[in-house]
Amino acid sequence: MNQLEHLDEIAREAWHGKYDRIGVLSSGERRYVALASGRMREICPEDSIAYAVDTLEPEWLEHMTAIWRNASQPKDSHVPAKR
Repeated sequence: MNQLEHLDEIAREAWHGKYDRIGVLSSGERRYVALASGRMREICPEDSIAYAVDTLEPEWLEHMTAIWRNASQPKDSHVPAKR
């Protein structure tokens, strides 16, 4: 398994609200996982999405777009729904 596949695996866990494996990641890896999983607020609350995207290696961004393009955003049960 290569590094990005490993990060995709962690991102899938984060999508489900499981953050156990996030703590050992570098800041760039955390941003990748946060963006891919749709969990920026939970994983990288100090970063904006624009900043996170801008700091990713071009190959990582291309991979993330190809793999996660059709993924839905996680359902967040503790955030009130907009009416």
